[in-house]
Formats: sequence, C-alpha cells, structure tokens
Amino acid sequence: MSSRFLIAISLMFVFSFAAQAAQSTVDRRVSVAGECTLEVEPDRGTVTLVAESTAPEAKSAIKKATEQHEKLRSELKRSKLKGLEFSTSEYNVQEQFQWENNRQVSKGFTCRIGLKVITPEIPVLGEVLSIAGDVGIRNTQGLQTYLSDQKMLEEKKKCLEGAAKNAREKAEHLVKTLGAKLGSVIQIQERGSAMPGPMPMVAESMAFADKGMARSASPTIEGARQNLRLEVDVSFSIEP
Repeated sequence: MSSRFLIAISLMFVFSFAAQAAQSTVDRRVSVAGECTLEVEPDRGTVTLVAESTAPEAKSAIKKATEQHEKLRSELKRSKLKGLEFSTSEYNVQEQFQWENNRQVSKGFTCRIGLKVITPEIPVLGEVLSIAGDVGIRNTQGLQTYLSDQKMLEEKKKCLEGAAKNAREKAEHLVKTLGAKLGSVIQIQERGSAMPGPMPMVAESMAFADKGMARSASPTIEGARQNLRLEVDVSFSIEP
C-alpha cells in the first residue's frame, strides 16, 4: 500500500472526525419558547361628533350644519380641556329622495360635518360629550380607547424582557433536570405578537339640551384594560 494512499485515508478520517465533532457541538443546545402576557391600560380616547342638518335647499342645510360645527369647535376650545386634538372626519352633502306615486320626490338636502376629537385624558371624553349635547349634536360615532404608539412601544419592550426571562427560566429548568449546565444564547427570534387594538364603546345619539338648563351631565368614560401577548424562541448552548 502506497504512502500516498495511507495519507489520503488518514486525512479522510481526520476530516470526518472534525465534522462529527462540529456537528455534535452544534447539536448541544436547548430551544424553548418564552412567553409574556401583560395587561395594559389605554392612554388615548377618541369620539367623532357629527353636526347634521336637513333643509329644502342645499345652501340652507350647509349653513346650519356649519354653524353647529363651528359652535362645537368653539365651545370645546373655550372649555380648555387638556390635550384635545381635532380633525375633520367627514363633509358630506346629499339630496334626500322618497318614492311617492311611482316616482322619486326630493325631500331636501342633508349636510353632515364630522369632528373627530382625540384626548390623552380618557375621562375628559365625558365632558366632550356633555358639551356636544349642549350645542345640539345628536349623532356621535367611534367612541373608543386605545394605546398611543409611544405607550405601545414601551409596553412591548417590557413584555419582550419578560418573555426573554421566561425563556431562560424554562431552559435552566430543563437543563438542570437533565444534569447539565446552561450555556450562552445561540439564537433568539421574536414570534408574531397579539397587540391590543382600539376598544369600541357604545355611544347613543344625544338629544338637544333644553334651553335654560345647566350643562348636560357628563358621563363617566373609562378605558378597558387589554392584554398584550408576546412570544420569543430562544436557543441556548448546553455545557457538560
């Protein structure tokens, strides 16, 4: 047998042994899923208040709805309620028809102007609804509470920390039970998360406030706590 052949066989054994050793090192790991469920409280509230008017002529309907809308904005700003933000949610003018004697008959025009109000103080929504009732708003929509982007990020960081700690605790328990020692982190990956979304509430249409009466009573508005759930997959090395 030639020396070259013996050298080739020896190198094959060396490479095979090295590959097996490397493979066994990679396989000495434990993989677990870390979990976190965190109850979070919303820090934002919103409601849409709609000024609406119907009149025989479009011009008259627009004029009345605009006056009510501007009065609402003025009263809300004058109230100096903390942190209110405003945006126009809709502006719609539509002719109303009714079927009579086998034909459509115009019944006038309806103008709707929506004002979306956002506040960082959820209880303030009760006062907002009270002011809306006083200026004659009879249509409220989209009353809901939610987490701001900033608070969502902060709460998610807390939950990620909790999930990572949970993963380490699981791995340590498993490895200790089997008589080994937990090593360093090899890999960590965040799974899909269940993030809380806006929580809708029921807001019934409000009747006009009677003239001469004190401001309408302010309903108590409270935000519902929601669950934030996160999971992470973590792999640790196992030491002998």
